[in-house]
Amino acid sequence: MKNDGLFGRFEEFLKILGCFAGDRESNLYFVETEDCFGLIEYTMEKYGRRVAVSGATGFIGSRLVEYLTNTGWVPVLLSRDMLHDGGAARLRQALDGCEAVINLAGAPIDRRWTAAYRREIYDSRIGVTRRLVQTLNAMTQQPRVLISASAVGYYPESGCYDEYTLAQGSGLLADVCRAWEYEAHKIDPRIRLVVPRFGVVLAPSGGAFSRMTLPMRLGIAARIGSGRQPFSWIAREDLVRILALALTDERLSGVVNCVVPERLDNREFTRIVGSYYHDRIHVAIPRWVLRMIYGARASVLTGGNCAIPAKLTEIGYSYQSPDLIRFLSGLPRV
Repeated sequence: MKNDGLFGRFEEFLKILGCFAGDRESNLYFVETEDCFGLIEYTMEKYGRRVAVSGATGFIGSRLVEYLTNTGWVPVLLSRDMLHDGGAARLRQALDGCEAVINLAGAPIDRRWTAAYRREIYDSRIGVTRRLVQTLNAMTQQPRVLISASAVGYYPESGCYDEYTLAQGSGLLADVCRAWEYEAHKIDPRIRLVVPRFGVVLAPSGGAFSRMTLPMRLGIAARIGSGRQPFSWIAREDLVRILALALTDERLSGVVNCVVPERLDNREFTRIVGSYYHDRIHVAIPRWVLRMIYGARASVLTGGNCAIPAKLTEIGYSYQSPDLIRFLSGLPRV
């Protein structure tokens, strides 16, 4: 009700300035002038629903910020220096007044995993989440919800798992996901926690899809090894809509598998995408070749995880791209 009173008084102020005309109860309309638009923009920036976002310039975060802005939120971007040593004061200031926080921070995993970069993968997720949670817990006025990312790499590579299973995988990515989520779960229980476990995120340009499909767009369908490794994925557009939904939908809490219901493996993914791009040559890349090229990071390509989106199914979420064919249908065949 406090916000209603604030915006009620602001509405009266706008009416005095001539930006609103008509009766408050009915027939109220906005006077479209440059000054009035500027005043509305300033007010939304100052008093609108604020959501803090870390990782806001990345592949997912940049599109999420755009989507949130277009749907009435005021994103507050948490820069890297706020989330590292020496940035605590600026972080607290940025979080002040935020209704929600979305934590997407994390170094890319598509680089060679040297010992130093393994540490970067770890610290950019676990260290950042720890600092963020500690700051939120110490705040007098806390946000309503924290959405802190994870990945389906949490699960074992054999079997299929929904959010209600306790099964955990092994290896670097599973260990990182486990530690990442452990830090997020230290949040004050009065703050609703959502832990979206991302599958492979696909978008028409950029990200994994562009790299994976380059040979297919050149007419070469190349599966990895036997191709039997699971391929759990989601379209970026669906992912940002789910993250935005989780800001206000209290049915979403705890772990949420952000993948499509369709179950694919690498072989089927390669067949569908290759057919779409009219492939002419079919090859299998031996796993040892990828290990020679990428080192330990090859496990991201040669392995996979099967996740089931039970919670999204339960709430009736409607996917824009529920299957790979639908995702491809709007893409140029070049």
